[in-house]
Amino acid sequence: MNKRVVILNSRQELQPVGGDEWIINTGQAVEDSAGKGHTILTSVGMNSWEITLFFASKYRARQTIFIPWDVRDTPDGVKRGLITQFHLEGAPIEWRLIGTSSRKSSHQKFQSERDRLIINEADVVVPVAVRPGGNLESLLNDARARGAVIDYAYLATTSAARRTCRIRIDPEFMNPDLDCLLRDYLIHWTRSCHGPWPGETIYQWYDALTSSATRNPRSALDTLVRVLLEKKLRSSDRHYRRGVPAVSFSGLPPSQAVDLMKWRARYREMTFEPYGIAVRRDMARQVGIRKVFYGSPEMYPYLEEENRPYFQSIGIKGYWMPEREYRHIGDLDLSLIPSDALAVIVWKGDDIQAVRGIFNGRVVTVYRH
Repeated sequence: MNKRVVILNSRQELQPVGGDEWIINTGQAVEDSAGKGHTILTSVGMNSWEITLFFASKYRARQTIFIPWDVRDTPDGVKRGLITQFHLEGAPIEWRLIGTSSRKSSHQKFQSERDRLIINEADVVVPVAVRPGGNLESLLNDARARGAVIDYAYLATTSAARRTCRIRIDPEFMNPDLDCLLRDYLIHWTRSCHGPWPGETIYQWYDALTSSATRNPRSALDTLVRVLLEKKLRSSDRHYRRGVPAVSFSGLPPSQAVDLMKWRARYREMTFEPYGIAVRRDMARQVGIRKVFYGSPEMYPYLEEENRPYFQSIGIKGYWMPEREYRHIGDLDLSLIPSDALAVIVWKGDDIQAVRGIFNGRVVTVYRH
């Protein structure tokens, strides 16, 4: 008999790893339900829901996917996006759209409404990592009262470790030659990702996460290695005006740039981390890297079209001028730049081995070694 199954996980840490018990148990619960031909109720927006959707896609399970739908978007467009991102082509899927909007309050309403609708529809509820006293526990008790089967076979017995995503650069260990070595360079600093890299699907991200038992597979060093392997800096419009993807560079000396490596609570990420690609200034000009100019938002409509991608607001919630930003609009093909006009920056001496086999140019460490 085809039953409707929901696998429950409360909100989890920002940086889980594949060896966390809640992830392992969720995968096993999905595989078991898929093998029995059950329909798994899934959703998006939080890793605690998306990990179930990923495993359901991996095991080609029947799914009913509950998704937020902003009325400004077409339902088919929303569905196509998720089919692409979670590799769901040809999968047996039923869709449930829950009306929402871009407002934060509407998104929070979607989350609570989603949880209620899914659990109310489930024949079988499989708690894996449900926080005591939380909303999911209350809904779980309601499901039990109405006669749903509560299956504790995959209950996690340990909580995921708390992992800090912040880093601190200690000035005491700074390489004293760093600024001199990179005096004539512009630097693209990388940072850790807690989701897909640019150009990567959400499925690929979760596949890497579940395959990595003890570490974040999208660390700043991993990101740097990917850049070197692809010989490409991928552009993004994140934090930029939509539709104008760019690659950011800093004109600051590295010793000053590290002072700006701070935790941004608003985005739950570091501004950037001590790993990067440096391009010699003369070559940077040749490949189209231009200096950003700063001003008030009111200036933007009066700018020439070709200058608009290089405009940056001084900032309301942040003050961006100290970054001395430069930009390349679109992806930057590093194969066009001679290796003697590039330098790779890593944090510590132990990181050099990770890049030396794929880059034969100069490698500089932020810390002395």
